[in-house]
Amino acid sequence: MGGVPQNRHGLIPVLVAIRVAAERKRRKAEAEAAAVQKDTSQPPKKKRGWFG
Repeated sequence: MGGVPQNRHGLIPVLVAIRVAAERKRRKAEAEAAAVQKDTSQPPKKKRGWFG
């Protein structure tokens, strides 16, 4: 009974797992980029006009 392991997962669960891993990586990168952007952001410019 068995030298060869049986593949119990089909193609769709494998593809979903790859997509989920990529999504987590992308969200992590976006969060880091947002943190850097927030740190280097300049204060908002003062509005120019009659009431500014």
